[in-house]
Amino acid sequence: MQGVQDGFKKTMIQTGIRQIKQVGSRECEYCNSTVPIMERMDIEGNIHKESLCLKCETEKTRQRFPSKGNLKREKARGFSIKHEKVPKKLRGKTAASYIPETDSEKNMKNTIGDYVLNFGKTEYNSLVLAGPMGVGKSHLAYAAGAELRKRGYSTMFIPVDDFLSLIKTTYDKETDLSEQSIFEMIEEIDLLIFDEIGAEYNSRKDGFESWASEKVLKVVDLREDLPTIYTTNYRPADFESKYGSVQGGRIVSRMQAGAKKIMVDGRDRRSGDY
Repeated sequence: MQGVQDGFKKTMIQTGIRQIKQVGSRECEYCNSTVPIMERMDIEGNIHKESLCLKCETEKTRQRFPSKGNLKREKARGFSIKHEKVPKKLRGKTAASYIPETDSEKNMKNTIGDYVLNFGKTEYNSLVLAGPMGVGKSHLAYAAGAELRKRGYSTMFIPVDDFLSLIKTTYDKETDLSEQSIFEMIEEIDLLIFDEIGAEYNSRKDGFESWASEKVLKVVDLREDLPTIYTTNYRPADFESKYGSVQGGRIVSRMQAGAKKIMVDGRDRRSGDY
């Protein structure tokens, strides 16, 4: 105890404090806590009164450092930017640059516009854009993500095939990521654009992608109640043909849960100028 007292006295001398005592108290004007009023005398005999609310000062210090939740969000933001895979043909595309030619394409464009404008406030969490290739599903999905990123949201555009390739890099230790950390980031992103589901390479002789279906199912399961835009050329029956009746059915069910489905038809713009 004597050592503590001697240390305290030494600290007071080093900081120029000769004497310190409580002379009263006050009510903090911000948090209504009772705060002591301290009086200290410096080595020259000058009297100083100080009164700091430790509760408020602690809160100020806490606010200067990001919370655990904010740290995770920032980590997910960095992950989404680093690992998204946007085809060159889509970069810079906007909703304004998409010219619809059919009623279903107009509906798709209007739905995307409403989804971005009222992000997080629509009755549905997600969108499923389904239809033949070349009608602009990926164009508008990418444009939605790019616009929301400008507004401060974390967004990630990634075709399913590229996502599966990212998972595979963790098996060969080609990255410092783990499969678990990838799925954790996928769940944390504000908006995921999961592009071209079903178009990934099929390597199984029996026609079923058991490994791929497991990973795709995990993504759609994690994102079931979270904002997600899915694009696909497949019909529900096609998913069952590719992934099997059980896994295929589960994937379709999770995708459509809480989602608005847009069926699109039109010409394949990839065969001409787009």
